[in-house]
Amino acid sequence: MDQRIKVLLLDDHPLVMEGLKNRLDREQDMQVIETFSEPLELLKSIDALKPDVAVIDISMPGMTGFDLAVEIKRTYDMEIKLIVLSGYVYDEYVQKAYEIGVHAYLSKQATYPQIINAIRQSMLGLRLVPETMTTLPRADQLTPTEKDVLKQIALEKTNKEIARELAMSQRTVEYHMAAINRKLDVKTRVGAVAKGYEMGLLERLYD
Repeated sequence: MDQRIKVLLLDDHPLVMEGLKNRLDREQDMQVIETFSEPLELLKSIDALKPDVAVIDISMPGMTGFDLAVEIKRTYDMEIKLIVLSGYVYDEYVQKAYEIGVHAYLSKQATYPQIINAIRQSMLGLRLVPETMTTLPRADQLTPTEKDVLKQIALEKTNKEIARELAMSQRTVEYHMAAINRKLDVKTRVGAVAKGYEMGLLERLYD
């Protein structure tokens, strides 16, 4: 029985993807089972391919890597490990990726050994933190989008109304709400609003 780690690759730069594929295929414990240049094509095929790990570029045409990650995690949760490659290592981007549930957020300047290590570590259930950060992002302050969501919650808006108001999917609203609850150490919408007022977050939202 083949015990190699089954990897999917998504990148809209063919030469970059082919180079990574060739390097990963040289590893005895890995096999690139398919490559994609379109996120929607990956989503159509992922169930039949059943990968262990998906390595995805965050900047893609038609659908961002963040949106793709949300869709994959919604359906497969921890069954498929996600590794994100990005040209932007901003704290807010990194934080968003980890809140979605990715196992590693790597710069597109990462070396092949770093990507290979991230794949292996993800299979052990470990999450890798960018070198510029010492711990997984758990900032006391909410991101701008999370602040917008908290404001809508305080206005007693439903998830559907928040999604429409902020031009995002209801699933994305749910992810932001989960992040808000985790950062504020609460379990409910009411608790989030109460803690928001207590910490002065909502007052600042209205400034």
